[in-house]
Amino acid sequence: MSSSRSTGARVSLGREIAEDLRRRIVEGEFAPGSRLPSEADLCSHYRVSRVTVRTAAKALESQGLVDIRHGSGMYVVDFGGQIRSGVQELRSITETIHEMGMVPGMEYHSIQRRRPTEEESARLHLDSDEDVLDLQRAITADGEVVAYSYDLLPATGITEEVEKSLGAGSMFAAMDRIGLVPVRALAELHAVNSRDIGWGRNRPASGLYLLLDQVHFDRSGTPVAYSKTYFVEGRFQFVLVRTR
Repeated sequence: MSSSRSTGARVSLGREIAEDLRRRIVEGEFAPGSRLPSEADLCSHYRVSRVTVRTAAKALESQGLVDIRHGSGMYVVDFGGQIRSGVQELRSITETIHEMGMVPGMEYHSIQRRRPTEEESARLHLDSDEDVLDLQRAITADGEVVAYSYDLLPATGITEEVEKSLGAGSMFAAMDRIGLVPVRALAELHAVNSRDIGWGRNRPASGLYLLLDQVHFDRSGTPVAYSKTYFVEGRFQFVLVRTR
């Protein structure tokens, strides 16, 4: 096996271990402030190398779940009851909500085909005569709206049957089924104060949001989605980790 393939396998395994430890943390196996098992114990438990455990530890730190104290170990951060995700992670919001012990929900407001604006065409690298699929949905946690998402997909090749499936659950799960698999995103963050965002009785009266403006790319570098997700102020936390 080549060195690059070995590194890739180690990173993948490190992510799997991070996900398992994340689950154990949010389920309460490790209390806030407590020390996780030592590096040696984790190596023994998961039957992996120290390098793989350190990869998992860095992933947990980037999610804001642990504090790595050199020479002492990993300690669980008191993340309270708010939903939290690393701003540099490309994760499903509903998955994050579920892992925090809440019930995720999704309410589709509208799905329509239309011609894109000039800006949207540029973001998705589309010709002016190509349509987009415009999806508007509210994302909830325990019935409370935490974000409004306005998403655009290139409509070419999306059949009516596939279009209906996009409105029946997770957009990213549906995208995976039709071969639109985002692996990275170019994102911008903006503070927004607008009464025009959102809909319904649960729309916050404050009109305050944090906008995550993203273009999603597949492995070939082709844009596969353009999304504007407006997180309701105070209902979702992003984690920023200082690099050393």
